[in-house]
Amino acid sequence: MSWMNMLSGWQWLVMAVIPPLVVMLYLLKLRRTPVQVPSTYLWRRTIEDLHVNSIWQRLRQNLLLWLQLLVLGIVALACLRPGIRDEQTIAQRSIFLIDNSASMQATDVAGMTRLEAAKERAMQMVDGMDRSDVAMVIAFSDRADVRQGYSSDKRRLKAAIQSIGPTSRTTDLIEALRTASGLANPGRTSQIQDVNDIQVAEAVPAHVYLLSDGGFATPPIDLGNLTAEYIPIGSVQPQNIAILAFTCQRNEEKPGQVEAYARLQNFGSQPMRADAELLLDGQLIDAEQVQLDGGQAQGLSFEIADLQAGQLELRLQADDHLAVDNVAYAALTPARQLEVVLVSNGNTALRAALATPLAMAAAHVREIRPDELDNEEMQRLSASGNVDLFIYDNCAPTTMPEANTLFLGTCPPGSDWKASEPQGPIFVIDVNRGHPLLQYVDLSALLIAEGISFQLPVGAAELARSDDGVLMAVAPRDAFQDAVVGLKLQQNNTNWVNRRSFPIFVLNCLDYLGGAASSAGAKSFRPGQQAVMHLSSRFDQLTIEDPSGKQTPIGRNSSAQIAYSNTDTLGIYRVQSTAPERTLQMFSVNLFSDTESNIQPAADIRIGLQEVETRTAAATVVRAEYWRWLLAAGLIILLLEWYLYTRRIAV
Repeated sequence: MSWMNMLSGWQWLVMAVIPPLVVMLYLLKLRRTPVQVPSTYLWRRTIEDLHVNSIWQRLRQNLLLWLQLLVLGIVALACLRPGIRDEQTIAQRSIFLIDNSASMQATDVAGMTRLEAAKERAMQMVDGMDRSDVAMVIAFSDRADVRQGYSSDKRRLKAAIQSIGPTSRTTDLIEALRTASGLANPGRTSQIQDVNDIQVAEAVPAHVYLLSDGGFATPPIDLGNLTAEYIPIGSVQPQNIAILAFTCQRNEEKPGQVEAYARLQNFGSQPMRADAELLLDGQLIDAEQVQLDGGQAQGLSFEIADLQAGQLELRLQADDHLAVDNVAYAALTPARQLEVVLVSNGNTALRAALATPLAMAAAHVREIRPDELDNEEMQRLSASGNVDLFIYDNCAPTTMPEANTLFLGTCPPGSDWKASEPQGPIFVIDVNRGHPLLQYVDLSALLIAEGISFQLPVGAAELARSDDGVLMAVAPRDAFQDAVVGLKLQQNNTNWVNRRSFPIFVLNCLDYLGGAASSAGAKSFRPGQQAVMHLSSRFDQLTIEDPSGKQTPIGRNSSAQIAYSNTDTLGIYRVQSTAPERTLQMFSVNLFSDTESNIQPAADIRIGLQEVETRTAAATVVRAEYWRWLLAAGLIILLLEWYLYTRRIAV
């Protein structure tokens, strides 16, 4: 039996005065007014009262008095809220971890979402807290959000639980558990424990209640002083069909035609039918009906003619329990030609690589001779920022231009780069194949008669190394990127110019250094994932428009990349320049998660090497209190006392 004091000290003092006042009413003697009557025989009781001289009379046995005192005692006992704490009630120090990831938007729990059911369950547990209990509320998806620190105020705890909203993010329990264990497992004065190592704070054990559908990987973490309990949320056999991939790409063989691809999967156990609708800029352009057995996956493809740019949306019309994965987005950024200046004395191989159909579609190339670099027009063009890429073939300017650059067979001016004397023959021994400049570029078995090696500035990335040193590299310069290749691209110096990988390398330079539009559609990111893009450095004032139409300015730094993190909303995002005003790129945010779309609740979970106790949905979690029954009994006794009183008066 436990008690919860509901009254303050002065309130108890007022209640303690009431019983003596009731007793005094039975001790007081009524003062009678003398009345002359013809006979005293009929007024015997009045005469008996006149014989007493004091105002008090002897307390007699009176059932009404005892009943009234019993009612007052019951009211006082109810104010203490007696109840029983058993193994079904919550712990004295509790942490509520409430999952608000995408899968918790499933509507398979009694006409409500899983998140709403988890919040309702958590508030029931808060009702079961004693006055001395404290609790913390943490919402989690792929990150932890502390909504309320340790508190015994039930109103604040319930308000924190009620404020948790749904997200479209994936689930990761590690950060939430690390946050929860902050007080239960305090840090130490050193990373390596030894005899002199001391604990910086006292460990405070706590009980973690994990309200989730269990759609996450086993977190490799030691709970320490935490005791975890898993409360599964969700029905036994949910149904869901999801879009797991959606992309579009221009058909290089048929200009103007776009191909869109999608992958669907039925995560339920029963066959499902769905209507797949393809929309372009909000208008329906195609549809297809799909039939998927339980667990089956299927691909879809659409062909769209005469499309240069636009926003595509794929919708599934299906009767399932999760709607957030029934929609996907893809986009095509409008193609734009780059402004490229080639400074060369007539390199045939380089001209041929820039004259391929893909290169000509991506860039407008203006070729000048090295002796024209110092004239007034080129100086003005170099400083204007209107050129996307300068290519210097075996030559270099006096000062670096306001643009990205590619140096072939020479070193950029200034003290940041340093080049060795030409050596030969040299051989390529290592290649950074993960860099965009060398994507699909084969540098094996190259013959190089003569080349140079570079000493790189701070922040440079090595692309290829020869037996003589660094052969290719790229480095940031304020808001620009400078790439170098340490060999002359001539047939009498290397066989690379005759291989297929050379024009591919030139296209990579146009794409990475110039920011050319690719034939593929816009990139897709997951909700909450940082969107990283490469843009021409001459656009220094950028804004990003999210699907709701809100525009956010983006600052540029010394890198050619830009990063945007506010990607919680599903849909299409536009990257726009303000001077001149136009759309440069688009990207999409889609769920595309097998884990979130598979909404079958986990029967049990593990945290680290520990098996977590599972509490079934039928378990009672509220505290058993008796004050309502006490008040009901007091009301019955009060009615009995009133009945006896009115009966005595009638007699």
